[in-house]
Amino acid sequence: MTETDNTTQNRTKGSPSRLSSLMKRANSLVEQGLFDEAIANIKEAIAICPGDPKYSIQLANIYRAQNRMGPAIEAMKAAVDLDPRDSDTQQQLLRALLEMGRYDEAIITSNKILASHPKDLLARDILGIAYLQQGRLDSALKVTNELIHLAPTEAAHHFKKAVLLQQKGEIARAMSAFLLALEMEPEGGLADDAREAIAALDSYQLRQILTLVVEDAVFKTKLMLDTESALAERGFHLSNAGVATLRQLDLCNFPSDPQSRYYH
Repeated sequence: MTETDNTTQNRTKGSPSRLSSLMKRANSLVEQGLFDEAIANIKEAIAICPGDPKYSIQLANIYRAQNRMGPAIEAMKAAVDLDPRDSDTQQQLLRALLEMGRYDEAIITSNKILASHPKDLLARDILGIAYLQQGRLDSALKVTNELIHLAPTEAAHHFKKAVLLQQKGEIARAMSAFLLALEMEPEGGLADDAREAIAALDSYQLRQILTLVVEDAVFKTKLMLDTESALAERGFHLSNAGVATLRQLDLCNFPSDPQSRYYH
Protein backbone atom coordinates (compact mmCIF):
# COMPACT_ATOMS: atom_id res chain seq x y z
CA MET A 1 0.00 0.00 0.00
CA THR A 2 1.38 3.42 -0.96
CA GLU A 3 1.83 6.35 1.38
CA THR A 4 -1.02 8.14 -0.46
CA ASP A 5 -3.34 5.18 0.10
CA ASN A 6 -2.46 5.16 3.79
CA THR A 7 -3.18 8.87 4.10
CA THR A 8 -6.57 8.47 2.37
CA GLN A 9 -7.45 5.48 4.55
CA ASN A 10 -6.51 7.33 7.74
CA ARG A 11 -8.58 10.34 6.69
CA THR A 12 -11.56 8.09 6.00
CA LYS A 13 -11.22 6.37 9.36
CA GLY A 14 -11.03 9.70 11.10
CA SER A 15 -13.91 11.25 9.18
CA PRO A 16 -16.80 10.46 11.57
CA SER A 17 -15.13 12.00 14.59
CA ARG A 18 -13.76 14.87 12.54
CA LEU A 19 -17.18 15.56 11.05
CA SER A 20 -18.80 15.48 14.47
CA SER A 21 -16.21 17.91 15.79
CA LEU A 22 -16.69 20.26 12.84
CA MET A 23 -20.46 20.30 13.22
CA LYS A 24 -20.35 20.91 16.97
CA ARG A 25 -17.90 23.75 16.46
CA ALA A 26 -20.04 25.21 13.65
CA ASN A 27 -23.13 25.19 15.86
CA SER A 28 -21.20 26.86 18.67
CA LEU A 29 -19.89 29.52 16.32
CA VAL A 30 -23.42 30.22 15.04
CA GLU A 31 -24.63 30.72 18.60
CA GLN A 32 -21.84 33.27 19.05
CA GLY A 33 -22.82 35.02 15.83
CA LEU A 34 -19.56 34.03 14.15
CA PHE A 35 -21.20 32.99 10.89
CA ASP A 36 -18.20 33.17 8.58
CA GLU A 37 -16.17 30.91 10.87
CA ALA A 38 -19.11 28.51 11.09
CA ILE A 39 -19.38 28.46 7.28
CA ALA A 40 -15.70 27.56 7.01
CA ASN A 41 -16.26 24.56 9.30
CA ILE A 42 -19.30 23.41 7.34
CA LYS A 43 -17.41 23.69 4.06
CA GLU A 44 -14.64 21.56 5.51
CA ALA A 45 -17.24 18.95 6.46
CA ILE A 46 -18.60 19.01 2.90
CA ALA A 47 -15.09 18.50 1.54
CA ILE A 48 -14.69 15.43 3.76
CA CYS A 49 -18.13 14.01 2.99
CA PRO A 50 -19.48 15.63 -0.20
CA GLY A 51 -22.26 13.07 -0.64
CA ASP A 52 -24.15 13.86 2.57
CA PRO A 53 -26.86 16.52 2.01
CA LYS A 54 -27.21 17.46 5.68
CA TYR A 55 -24.04 19.57 5.53
CA SER A 56 -25.35 21.53 2.56
CA ILE A 57 -28.64 22.03 4.42
CA GLN A 58 -26.77 23.35 7.45
CA LEU A 59 -24.76 25.64 5.18
CA ALA A 60 -28.00 26.95 3.63
CA ASN A 61 -29.44 27.60 7.09
CA ILE A 62 -26.42 29.68 8.10
CA TYR A 63 -26.57 31.70 4.89
CA ARG A 64 -30.28 32.30 5.48
CA ALA A 65 -29.52 33.49 9.00
CA GLN A 66 -27.25 36.10 7.39
CA ASN A 67 -29.93 36.89 4.80
CA ARG A 68 -27.47 35.83 2.08
CA MET A 69 -30.13 34.27 -0.10
CA GLY A 70 -27.99 33.74 -3.19
CA PRO A 71 -25.50 31.39 -1.51
CA ALA A 72 -28.35 29.84 0.50
CA ILE A 73 -30.14 28.91 -2.72
CA GLU A 74 -27.00 27.31 -4.15
CA ALA A 75 -26.55 25.27 -0.97
CA MET A 76 -30.18 24.16 -1.08
CA LYS A 77 -29.81 23.18 -4.72
CA ALA A 78 -26.81 21.03 -3.79
CA ALA A 79 -28.81 19.35 -1.01
CA VAL A 80 -31.75 18.65 -3.30
CA ASP A 81 -29.46 17.19 -5.96
CA LEU A 82 -27.99 14.85 -3.34
CA ASP A 83 -31.39 13.85 -1.94
CA PRO A 84 -34.31 14.46 -4.34
CA ARG A 85 -36.67 12.88 -1.80
CA ASP A 86 -36.13 15.67 0.75
CA SER A 87 -39.43 17.50 0.35
CA ASP A 88 -38.71 20.02 3.13
CA THR A 89 -35.57 21.34 1.44
CA GLN A 90 -37.31 21.33 -1.94
CA GLN A 91 -40.08 23.50 -0.51
CA GLN A 92 -37.59 25.89 1.08
CA LEU A 93 -35.73 26.13 -2.23
CA LEU A 94 -38.90 26.87 -4.20
CA ARG A 95 -39.99 29.57 -1.76
CA ALA A 96 -36.53 31.14 -1.80
CA LEU A 97 -36.44 31.22 -5.61
CA LEU A 98 -39.85 32.88 -5.66
CA GLU A 99 -38.85 35.34 -2.94
CA MET A 100 -35.76 36.35 -4.92
CA GLY A 101 -37.70 36.76 -8.16
CA ARG A 102 -35.74 33.97 -9.85
CA TYR A 103 -38.82 32.82 -11.73
CA ASP A 104 -37.11 30.89 -14.51
CA GLU A 105 -35.29 28.78 -11.93
CA ALA A 106 -38.50 28.35 -9.93
CA ILE A 107 -40.22 27.03 -13.05
CA ILE A 108 -37.38 24.63 -13.87
CA THR A 109 -37.17 23.38 -10.28
CA SER A 110 -40.96 22.98 -9.97
CA ASN A 111 -41.17 21.02 -13.21
CA LYS A 112 -38.29 18.80 -12.11
CA ILE A 113 -40.09 18.02 -8.85
CA LEU A 114 -43.41 17.44 -10.62
CA ALA A 115 -41.76 15.02 -13.04
CA SER A 116 -41.17 12.64 -10.14
CA HIS A 117 -43.94 13.82 -7.79
CA PRO A 118 -46.88 14.87 -10.00
CA LYS A 119 -49.21 15.37 -7.02
CA ASP A 120 -46.91 17.81 -5.22
CA LEU A 121 -49.31 20.71 -4.64
CA LEU A 122 -46.71 23.21 -3.46
CA ALA A 123 -44.46 22.70 -6.50
CA ARG A 124 -47.48 23.15 -8.77
CA ASP A 125 -48.61 26.22 -6.82
CA ILE A 126 -45.14 27.81 -7.05
CA LEU A 127 -45.09 27.00 -10.76
CA GLY A 128 -48.37 28.85 -11.28
CA ILE A 129 -47.17 31.87 -9.29
CA ALA A 130 -43.94 32.02 -11.27
CA TYR A 131 -45.88 31.93 -14.55
CA LEU A 132 -48.14 34.71 -13.28
CA GLN A 133 -45.17 36.86 -12.31
CA GLN A 134 -43.84 36.46 -15.84
CA GLY A 135 -47.21 37.48 -17.29
CA ARG A 136 -47.82 34.01 -18.75
CA LEU A 137 -51.50 33.98 -17.83
CA ASP A 138 -52.54 31.01 -19.94
CA SER A 139 -49.79 28.84 -18.45
CA ALA A 140 -50.69 30.01 -14.94
CA LEU A 141 -54.36 29.23 -15.57
CA LYS A 142 -53.49 25.74 -16.85
CA VAL A 143 -51.53 25.04 -13.66
CA THR A 144 -54.37 26.41 -11.51
CA ASN A 145 -56.87 24.13 -13.24
CA GLU A 146 -54.53 21.22 -12.46
CA LEU A 147 -54.49 22.29 -8.81
CA ILE A 148 -58.29 22.36 -8.79
CA HIS A 149 -58.34 18.85 -10.29
CA LEU A 150 -56.00 17.61 -7.55
CA ALA A 151 -57.73 19.49 -4.70
CA PRO A 152 -61.22 20.46 -5.86
CA THR A 153 -62.45 21.54 -2.42
CA GLU A 154 -59.62 24.04 -1.83
CA ALA A 155 -61.25 27.47 -2.12
CA ALA A 156 -57.90 29.24 -2.60
CA HIS A 157 -57.36 27.50 -5.95
CA HIS A 158 -60.74 28.69 -7.24
CA PHE A 159 -59.92 32.20 -6.02
CA LYS A 160 -56.61 32.13 -7.92
CA LYS A 161 -58.45 30.96 -11.02
CA ALA A 162 -60.89 33.86 -10.66
CA VAL A 163 -58.04 36.39 -10.41
CA LEU A 164 -56.38 34.97 -13.52
CA LEU A 165 -59.63 35.01 -15.49
CA GLN A 166 -60.24 38.60 -14.43
CA GLN A 167 -56.77 39.57 -15.62
CA LYS A 168 -57.51 37.88 -18.95
CA GLY A 169 -60.69 39.96 -19.25
CA GLU A 170 -63.01 36.95 -18.92
CA ILE A 171 -65.31 38.71 -16.48
CA ALA A 172 -68.27 36.31 -16.45
CA ARG A 173 -66.06 33.27 -15.80
CA ALA A 174 -64.13 35.21 -13.18
CA MET A 175 -67.37 36.06 -11.38
CA SER A 176 -68.38 32.37 -11.37
CA ALA A 177 -65.04 31.39 -9.85
CA PHE A 178 -65.16 34.12 -7.19
CA LEU A 179 -68.70 33.11 -6.22
CA LEU A 180 -67.66 29.47 -5.97
CA ALA A 181 -64.66 30.34 -3.79
CA LEU A 182 -66.90 32.38 -1.49
CA GLU A 183 -69.46 29.57 -1.31
CA MET A 184 -66.73 27.09 -0.38
CA GLU A 185 -65.13 29.37 2.24
CA PRO A 186 -67.70 31.94 3.47
CA GLU A 187 -65.60 33.18 6.39
CA GLY A 188 -62.07 34.50 6.78
CA GLY A 189 -59.64 36.60 4.81
CA LEU A 190 -60.20 34.83 1.49
CA ALA A 191 -63.96 35.33 1.83
CA ASP A 192 -63.46 39.07 2.45
CA ASP A 193 -61.23 39.33 -0.63
CA ALA A 194 -63.78 37.39 -2.70
CA ARG A 195 -66.63 39.67 -1.60
CA GLU A 196 -64.57 42.73 -2.50
CA ALA A 197 -63.74 41.29 -5.93
CA ILE A 198 -67.39 40.33 -6.56
CA ALA A 199 -68.57 43.85 -5.65
CA ALA A 200 -65.96 45.34 -8.00
CA LEU A 201 -67.03 43.07 -10.87
CA ASP A 202 -70.69 43.90 -10.24
CA SER A 203 -69.90 47.62 -10.36
CA TYR A 204 -67.84 47.22 -13.54
CA GLN A 205 -70.55 45.23 -15.30
CA LEU A 206 -73.39 47.48 -14.14
CA ARG A 207 -71.68 50.46 -15.77
CA GLN A 208 -71.45 48.53 -19.02
CA ILE A 209 -75.06 47.35 -18.77
CA LEU A 210 -76.42 50.86 -18.17
CA THR A 211 -74.43 52.17 -21.12
CA LEU A 212 -76.09 49.51 -23.28
CA VAL A 213 -79.49 50.40 -21.85
CA VAL A 214 -79.04 53.93 -23.19
CA GLU A 215 -77.65 52.79 -26.54
CA ASP A 216 -79.73 49.72 -27.32
CA ALA A 217 -83.51 49.86 -26.98
CA VAL A 218 -83.92 46.15 -27.74
CA PHE A 219 -81.54 45.18 -24.94
CA LYS A 220 -83.32 47.60 -22.59
CA THR A 221 -86.67 45.98 -23.35
CA LYS A 222 -85.32 42.45 -22.93
CA LEU A 223 -83.69 43.44 -19.66
CA MET A 224 -87.01 44.68 -18.26
CA LEU A 225 -88.86 41.54 -19.41
CA ASP A 226 -86.34 38.85 -18.40
CA THR A 227 -83.30 40.20 -16.60
CA GLU A 228 -81.29 36.98 -16.29
CA SER A 229 -81.79 35.91 -19.90
CA ALA A 230 -80.91 39.36 -21.24
CA LEU A 231 -77.74 39.46 -19.16
CA ALA A 232 -76.67 35.97 -20.16
CA GLU A 233 -77.32 36.74 -23.83
CA ARG A 234 -74.83 39.60 -23.66
CA GLY A 235 -72.28 37.61 -21.64
CA PHE A 236 -72.80 39.32 -18.29
CA HIS A 237 -72.77 37.52 -14.96
CA LEU A 238 -73.83 39.52 -11.93
CA SER A 239 -74.00 38.28 -8.38
CA ASN A 240 -77.40 38.06 -6.70
CA ALA A 241 -76.68 41.42 -5.09
CA GLY A 242 -75.78 42.86 -8.48
CA VAL A 243 -78.99 41.59 -10.05
CA ALA A 244 -81.00 43.02 -7.14
CA THR A 245 -79.33 46.42 -7.62
CA LEU A 246 -80.16 46.36 -11.33
CA ARG A 247 -83.80 45.47 -10.67
CA GLN A 248 -84.16 48.41 -8.30
CA LEU A 249 -83.37 50.81 -11.13
CA ASP A 250 -86.26 52.31 -13.09
CA LEU A 251 -84.97 51.50 -16.56
CA CYS A 252 -88.05 53.03 -18.20
CA ASN A 253 -86.93 56.49 -17.17
CA PHE A 254 -83.39 56.06 -18.46
CA PRO A 255 -82.71 58.47 -21.34
CA SER A 256 -82.39 56.97 -24.78
CA ASP A 257 -79.63 57.84 -27.19
CA PRO A 258 -81.03 59.41 -30.38
CA GLN A 259 -78.92 56.89 -32.27
CA SER A 260 -80.30 54.08 -30.10
CA ARG A 261 -80.41 50.74 -31.88
CA TYR A 262 -83.87 49.23 -32.38
CA TYR A 263 -82.56 46.03 -33.82
CA HIS A 264 -80.90 43.01 -32.32
